[in-house]
Amino acid sequence: MKRTTIFLPDELHEQLRGEAFRERVSMAQLIRVRLERPAGGKKAFRRLLDPLERVEGIIQHGGLSARIDEELYGN
Repeated sequence: MKRTTIFLPDELHEQLRGEAFRERVSMAQLIRVRLERPAGGKKAFRRLLDPLERVEGIIQHGGLSARIDEELYGN
């Protein structure tokens, strides 16, 4: 992951900060999700935040349980 700096108008920063607080995610995560998601509203936002959504359908022969933390959290 790369770090970058952006400049936001005060009003937009406050709007994002408030939304991140309500969604209980960091502003960085909220911005990443907004940049990655297709137009689709909150449903798309929730789907991208769900770590289980990323691993859905990859279970093959019980192999997921041995590496569940790695698959869910990247550890």
